[in-house]
Amino acid sequence: MSASPGIPRSIWLLALLLAFPSFGFVQKYAGLAGVAAYLAAVTAGVWCVAAFGGRLAPWIKRRFRLLSIVGVCGMLVGFIVLHPYEDSKGPGKSSDRNEGLELAVERLAAGENPYYPPRVFPGPLSLFPGSILLSAPFSALGNSGYQNIFWLAAFLLAASRWFNDKALACFVLAAPFALSPAMVYEFVSGGDLISNGIFVTLFLLLAVSAWSEPTAPAWQRWGACVLLGIGLASRANFILLLPLFAGTIWRVAGFRQAVAAGSAVALSVLAVSLPFYLIDTAAFTPLMSRRKLALVNDSLPWAGTAMIALTALSSVAGAFLIRFRCCGDPARAMFRCCTLVTLVPMACAILFSSIVQSFPDFGFLRDRFGLMYLPFALFGWGGAWIANIGKPESD
Repeated sequence: MSASPGIPRSIWLLALLLAFPSFGFVQKYAGLAGVAAYLAAVTAGVWCVAAFGGRLAPWIKRRFRLLSIVGVCGMLVGFIVLHPYEDSKGPGKSSDRNEGLELAVERLAAGENPYYPPRVFPGPLSLFPGSILLSAPFSALGNSGYQNIFWLAAFLLAASRWFNDKALACFVLAAPFALSPAMVYEFVSGGDLISNGIFVTLFLLLAVSAWSEPTAPAWQRWGACVLLGIGLASRANFILLLPLFAGTIWRVAGFRQAVAAGSAVALSVLAVSLPFYLIDTAAFTPLMSRRKLALVNDSLPWAGTAMIALTALSSVAGAFLIRFRCCGDPARAMFRCCTLVTLVPMACAILFSSIVQSFPDFGFLRDRFGLMYLPFALFGWGGAWIANIGKPESD
């Protein structure tokens, strides 16, 4: 699809990336025709913001602080009001992500293994220990869903600095809520996918910034690596982003620094995860996540292995691409590669399921896994949305 005059081609890719996480939702209720109509609506919305959002930019910039406060308070009130209603639907009719996470935190605080025995509700915990540790303060407040509000606020502040444009940061934060039913449902249900994607993005940005600055103190560099290790040790697929981080540090600081930083992050991942695995290997339920592909694996026994191999290969390839072929900002290239690497297992799951079902099947996305890559995508491609209107696309 060719870009309209004055609008970068990457805008159309951004529209697809914003819409994709909700394809499973939309197909469930409206079929494939609904998916096509929804994608067209999202594309139109993204185009309208690209074409006319610049007119609102001066007003937003002048009132950024007020809009930020109103937005955060609005999210808090919305969650407090709507979450009990969604939660009251009961087992099987509402999301159990927050209940599982809170149960894990409670068990950890009591000195027990956070990976509780298999049960119907909440289901087996697919999270790695990093998510449990980072959600603990919010679970202590009464609901792990509060972490979404905190990390969304942090994302807004980080985006305003990343883009150096407060208006663009507001659009980037508002777009998923306005255009993605999956985003709205995950927020209302208190699920952790929103927070998970954001804190990994911000920890990556913090670590790359620390290692890119020659005068940064050692504690800042190593501390950023520890935080990133905890963040990556939140879900299995995020651990596979480590080569991309190492490739970025190789590009901006040299090979030796990349080895040091990558090793520090890897050790942090192991320090957080390995004790829980060794305590009770059989009870470490994150390793059961491959069961989500049970239907596919029954027909295509090689599917799970192929998915993992392709994801790992794409991560290594992305690392070398950042190091040797990146012509622009290495951090932006890293976020774009993170988006694609996070998408690989989802695309594989959809492809394999479609082969088995003999029709396009986005059912894997009904659990809203696509939300994990959105912060990467927004940091990677969002800068072209408004800031570059009327300017030639540089990459």
